[in-house]
Amino acid sequence: MKTVEEAIQFIHSRPKGGKKESMDRMYDLLGALDNPQNRLPPAIHVTGTNGKGSVSTMVSNILRVAGYQTGLYMSPYITNFRERIQINNQLISKTDLVTTTKEVADCLNILDQKLAPDIPTEFEVLTAIMLTYFSKKELDAIVIEVGIGGQLDSTNVMKQTKVAVITSVGLDHQALLGHTISEIAWQKAGIIQDDSSVVIGDLPEEAQLVVASRSKSPLIRGEIGVFEQGLPGHYQIQNTATAVAAVNAFDNRITPEQISKGLDDSQLAARFERVKPGVLIDGAHNAQGLKKLYESLNTETYQEKTVTLIIGSLMDKNVVLEFDEILKNHRFQIILVPFVGPNGRHSLNIDSVAKKYGISTASSWREAYQQHQADIVVFTGSLYFVSQVRGEI
Repeated sequence: MKTVEEAIQFIHSRPKGGKKESMDRMYDLLGALDNPQNRLPPAIHVTGTNGKGSVSTMVSNILRVAGYQTGLYMSPYITNFRERIQINNQLISKTDLVTTTKEVADCLNILDQKLAPDIPTEFEVLTAIMLTYFSKKELDAIVIEVGIGGQLDSTNVMKQTKVAVITSVGLDHQALLGHTISEIAWQKAGIIQDDSSVVIGDLPEEAQLVVASRSKSPLIRGEIGVFEQGLPGHYQIQNTATAVAAVNAFDNRITPEQISKGLDDSQLAARFERVKPGVLIDGAHNAQGLKKLYESLNTETYQEKTVTLIIGSLMDKNVVLEFDEILKNHRFQIILVPFVGPNGRHSLNIDSVAKKYGISTASSWREAYQQHQADIVVFTGSLYFVSQVRGEI
C-alpha cells in the first residue's frame, strides 16, 4: 500500500455491514491496535437524524478559533474522501492516510482470520484509522460525528466524551434503530457518558423524555438567535444554537467574539449551498431533512420565486412523506430522477412514486436540469447523489 488511492480502495473493500448486536468486533480491532481510543483528548460526540454534520463543522471551527488543536471526524464526504478526517479543518494528508491505513491493515491480516466470517466493516475500519491517527497527534479536543444511531455506532468507544450532542430525532434507519421516535432516541442517547454534559436540538417531546432518562445531568438547549447562523439555510438557525451550546458546555471561557468568528469561518458543502446563480444543492436525504429544506425555501428571500426540486433519493429513505405538503404550494415542482447509491443501493421506484403524487420524472438529473423552468432549481436527496451533481456542476 503506497498510494492514497490504494488506501481508499482497501477501506472500500471491507464489508459494508455485519452483525450489530454488540461492539465486540470494534473492540477486538481497537485492542489489536493497542486501544488508541484511550489516548485521546476530551470529545464532543454528535449524533442526530439531521444536522450532525453542520453542528460538528461549526463546533470544530469555533474550537479552532479559540486556540484548540481540534480533530474532526465526519461522514460522508462530498468532494474528497480525506474530508472525513481533519485537524483544524485541514484534511488528513495523503501520506498520513496511507501510513495509518497500512498500520490498521497489518492488524487486520491476523484479526480477520480470528473473527471470520464476521470481520470488521468499512466504517469500523475507517473509524479505527481515525482514532489511531488522532491518538498520535497533540490534540486538545476532538469532534466526532456518529455514523448511524449512537448506542452501537463504531464511534461509541470513547470514555472521554465531555459533551454529548443530539441534534434531532426523526424516522430514519428504522431497520437498525427502531420504528418509533422513542426507540430511535434511545439508540442516539447511547453516546451519553456518566459525566457528559448533554446538549439537544429541537427534539420531539417523547425523544426528550427518553434522552433525559439516560442522562445524569440536565439537558441543555441552545438559545435561538443569539449569534448569526454559521451556515446558510433557515434550518441552520437551530443548528447554530445547538453548536454554540455544545461549545459553551465544553468550555464556558470561549468568548462571544471567538464564537462569532468560528461561525463566520464555517463552510460545509451540499448544505443549502449556492453553487451558481439560481442553483442550490442540499443533502435533504430523509423526510425531516426535506421538510427543513422546504421551510428554508419558504422564507421571505424566496417567497416570490418558483422552485424545482430535482430529487435523487435512495429507496430506503422516506422523503415521499413530505411530498403532499410541498405540492400544496404551487410555487414548487418536484422532478424525480434515478440514482444508484454505494454498493448498488437503488433509488426510489420513481415511476410508481411519480404516478402516486402526480409529479414528473426524468431519465437523468442532467435532463431534468435542462427541462426546468423555475427561478430556482434545487438538487436534493441522498448526499451521494448531490455529491455527484456538485462534482459536475
